[in-house]
Amino acid sequence: MHDLMHDLASSLAQNEFSIISSQNHQISKTTRHLTVLDSDSFFHKTLPKFPNNFHQVRSIVFVDSIVGPTCKTDFEKCLLEFKHLRSLELMDDSEFEAFPERIGALKHLRYLHFGKNAKIKRLPKSIFKLQNLQALVTGEGLEELPKDVRYMISLRFLFLCTQQKRLPEGGIGCLECLQTLFIVGCENLENLCEDMQGLKSLRKLVICLCDSLISLPRSIKCLTTLEELFISNCEKLDLMTIEEKKEEKIQPLSLSLRIVMFEYLPATLAVPEQLLQGSAESLQTFIIGDCPNIEEMPESISNLKKLQKLRISDCPSLSKRCQKGTGEDWPKIAHIPKIKVDDDDSGEETSG
Repeated sequence: MHDLMHDLASSLAQNEFSIISSQNHQISKTTRHLTVLDSDSFFHKTLPKFPNNFHQVRSIVFVDSIVGPTCKTDFEKCLLEFKHLRSLELMDDSEFEAFPERIGALKHLRYLHFGKNAKIKRLPKSIFKLQNLQALVTGEGLEELPKDVRYMISLRFLFLCTQQKRLPEGGIGCLECLQTLFIVGCENLENLCEDMQGLKSLRKLVICLCDSLISLPRSIKCLTTLEELFISNCEKLDLMTIEEKKEEKIQPLSLSLRIVMFEYLPATLAVPEQLLQGSAESLQTFIIGDCPNIEEMPESISNLKKLQKLRISDCPSLSKRCQKGTGEDWPKIAHIPKIKVDDDDSGEETSG
């Protein structure tokens, strides 16, 4: 990704960008980065006259919809010509429901984004041959992310929106290079994969707008490199599903969490204490918002010596217990330098 951004920055000074619209069909011989505002003009007027420099083009952004009776054939031809693409973005809907098999031939591709495309439902098997792909952003129409994603061995960033009910084992959990994982808008998703301990490089995990999600795998507690955890707007999720039961032998954890945020989790009844205990030497910011059924702070929060910021909002019982000086839980959190409980007129945090 760093090399791609460097290429884009260098191109700004070298007139290597071209924008294709209904008024402009021309591309210079030095073009390396294309923005397509009118796909019909691009496919039927620009490509036939394109100078024989296909190998120089590194990125294409399709801003408008790819539509028309021959749109899939046209798009497939485009992929065939631009074999050295490193970045491909589809910023609007298309009339085809699956990428053509040809996409697997883009062996230099590092960035694939179709996050705003709701029509693409399936990924061809060939796409998992893209072993140099570093970032993948999927759209809400995707029915399933197959287990074959494990073959994308260079993937570092994944933004996943899928309609499946469960993420299977042997897929995402095998991505050892993955550093950032977004699981967003998966309305049918009930369970994540159980083998998340395989994400040995994961630093940021965001789970948001997954209305059917009911539990998290305990393997999340094995993510020793994880630094940022954001979970929000998951109406049925009970965070306590990641905790060991009291009658089970609890192994001490050694985690690296720096920032944790839990927001709008009405089914969660308590803060997962083992997660906090495992992050005693690293956690700096802890945010809880709109979790009305969390009633008290766990005892372990008093052991978080590096915790600098605590914010609590829209948690009636918890907020009351954390009031400065008077709340029952105040002694547990008084050591934290910056504390904000609900909104106040000053908008400033209370110093512990």
